[in-house]
Amino acid sequence: MKDKRMIVIALLLFIAFFEILVNLESLSRSVFEVRWVEKYSNTYYYEFFLGILTFISITIILLFTKNKNLLNIWVIKGFAVTLIFMLFYEMKYRGMDTYFYAMRAFVRHFPAIDGTGTQNIASINSYFTYLVGDSYYSLKVLNAFIGFLGVFLLYKTYEYIMKKSNLKIDNRFIYIFFLFPTVLFWSSILGKDPLNLFFIGLFSYAFIHIIDNIKLKYILMMIIAIWWVSYIRSWWSVIMMTSIFVYYIKINSVKNFIIFLMVFPIFSLIALQFLKTQGLSSFDEVFLKMTETSAALSGTGTSLGSSVGVHAIRGIGDYLLYYIPNLFTSLYRPMPWDIRNPFTAMAAVENIILFYLSYKYIFKNWKDIYNNRYLRFYISLIFAWSLLYVIISPTNLGIAVRFKLQVLPAMLILIGVAMAMQEDKEKADKSDIKL
Repeated sequence: MKDKRMIVIALLLFIAFFEILVNLESLSRSVFEVRWVEKYSNTYYYEFFLGILTFISITIILLFTKNKNLLNIWVIKGFAVTLIFMLFYEMKYRGMDTYFYAMRAFVRHFPAIDGTGTQNIASINSYFTYLVGDSYYSLKVLNAFIGFLGVFLLYKTYEYIMKKSNLKIDNRFIYIFFLFPTVLFWSSILGKDPLNLFFIGLFSYAFIHIIDNIKLKYILMMIIAIWWVSYIRSWWSVIMMTSIFVYYIKINSVKNFIIFLMVFPIFSLIALQFLKTQGLSSFDEVFLKMTETSAALSGTGTSLGSSVGVHAIRGIGDYLLYYIPNLFTSLYRPMPWDIRNPFTAMAAVENIILFYLSYKYIFKNWKDIYNNRYLRFYISLIFAWSLLYVIISPTNLGIAVRFKLQVLPAMLILIGVAMAMQEDKEKADKSDIKL
């Protein structure tokens, strides 16, 4: 009976895939109309074939891994989402940055990685074309694999924390971690997000190990992550350095307060020097830049998914008034009252689940989480992220979902470890009652 069921499922999947191939031209039209001139307009089958070939090549490599869960997850991510589901998403949403990245990547004389984040992504992908060819779909698969590696590094930190905390790993959690919708989808596109997530994963993996053992290889990993992420989203270098600063500052004694007063000016000076490389000479200019970015993302208050009006940030007072009430928006919206289309509906369902899990495991176990020296780093990372994104995320909830990808794995790590902590407590309480 089971074999017959599998045959029927395989047959249905084959028919569905055949239908997609038959209708590939109409599904791909928005990509090719926006991106290429006429000479490329009939290459969609060739490019899709290169995408499948790239997926198969990566899958063969993963066949040698011991963890078969990773192989299953990669098939879902690399094939079902990146090559199939994204066809329908791209058909509906035209004019995305991904088309620009591919178009510029195919121009061989555009290799310099020294421009804006958008230009750099195109340059990086121009090098990728030497590996996977001039194919939009193969570039997508390769970017999805880089995002997959980023999530893998973050998952390895979860395993490391569980082991060091003497907690039992739930083997099912790997599927929640990798297949959480926002993580799965936005780390599977051609663009900044997979690469950005990879360097966040590398940075997190290295720092978590440095907490226990300062080794040169981990220091080099952190330097590489901080350095290279600046080419993608320059402010993430500041976020990473800020998370380290916040992690090591515990103002719970006079001694620590004095250390804070001594270190803070040095940290501020380093931050200002970095900001100067971005054309910003003061923190007032940073606030102004935040306002401009917020307005640009909101479409200056038009119907591009805006939920919170754009407010001018002129100083620390305006910043605090804006920050405190909009932290929830950055992390947990859109909610059901924000639904405007099927995609915001899916995001709202996900956020309800995320908020429920956060309440049940993070908020209720806050003290245990903060006292765990590994989890305290992820609190620091989320806090450092929020200092910027709480200003620019709320004005456009569609983009906010995408931005949340950068810290969502950190939130899932907090939830996963706290869940195990709570289960251990409940077992211990039951044992005490029996005794």
